[in-house]
Amino acid sequence: MLIAFASGDGLTIDSHFASAPKFEMYKFTGEKLGIIHTTLVAEDMAESEDRVNARINMLKLCAIVYCTQIGGPAAARLVQCGIHPLKVPEGTLIVDELNRMNKLLLSKKLPPWLKKKVDAVEA
Repeated sequence: MLIAFASGDGLTIDSHFASAPKFEMYKFTGEKLGIIHTTLVAEDMAESEDRVNARINMLKLCAIVYCTQIGGPAAARLVQCGIHPLKVPEGTLIVDELNRMNKLLLSKKLPPWLKKKVDAVEA
C-alpha cells in the first residue's frame, strides 16, 4: 500500500494538498520493517492549470495522502480516484504517522476505512 505525505522539508507534513512542493511517498510491504521510500517533486505542477488534477495523476497509485489542508472539491476528487485524504496539524512528523500506520497495519485491528484500502490492495 502506498501512502504519500505533502511536505516541503521531507520530515514533516507541512503543506496544503494543492500547493505541496513535493510528496514523500512510502510503500508498506506488510513486514515489520517493510517500508520503501521515494520523493515525488511537484516541479512541473506549479505551472499546471489544474494543480489538483496534476497531483492526483502523480499520486494515483496511493491509497492515502496526508496533508495539512485540502479543499472539499479536491478531497472529493481524491476519493473518487480511490485515494483517502487525511488532514493533520501542520508540523506533524512523517515518521510518527509512519509508525502509527505501521502499528495499525501489523495489528490487523483496522478501522473500517483502512480495512477497505488494505483489502483493495491485497485483491
